[in-house]
Amino acid sequence: MKKLPVYAMALLLVPWVGCQDKKTGTTNADNTAGSSPSSSLAEMILPTAKDTTLPSGRHNIYLISGRDRPGLFVERSDFPAGYLGMPHVHNEDLYVTVLKGSVYFALGDKLDTTVAIKPYGPGSFFVIPADRAHYEWFTEPCTMQIEGMGPQSTYYLPEEKKANP
Repeated sequence: MKKLPVYAMALLLVPWVGCQDKKTGTTNADNTAGSSPSSSLAEMILPTAKDTTLPSGRHNIYLISGRDRPGLFVERSDFPAGYLGMPHVHNEDLYVTVLKGSVYFALGDKLDTTVAIKPYGPGSFFVIPADRAHYEWFTEPCTMQIEGMGPQSTYYLPEEKKANP
């Protein structure tokens, strides 16, 4: 069984802290209705990173390294509504946190979007085990953070051929 390195766990356990308003010295919780929403919120700060949009509409930002290199990688992925992740496997475990939106994730080698499962919403965390067939689909836009150890490969399973009538 593979063990998650300590530094990968640290990324998952970093606490969110309140932002201090520089003008008043108050925290977000102390701000009143008189202040504008943008003044009380911290801006998202991401490191300079390779940015790709795939033909499928999936948009990836690579925060640390990449799936094709040895060691820890961290990526943020935006999936459009209607995106289908056809059945596939990965050669290493993946650790997924849903940041915004929702994803339907199922284990199996046949795509079935009618299976009765609940979606994973914001704050959800799940592990995609290595060498385990799975698929996912999205009914709304979704942002996920995906972490793992590289090099990571994805193998798509052959689709069933439909018989001609």
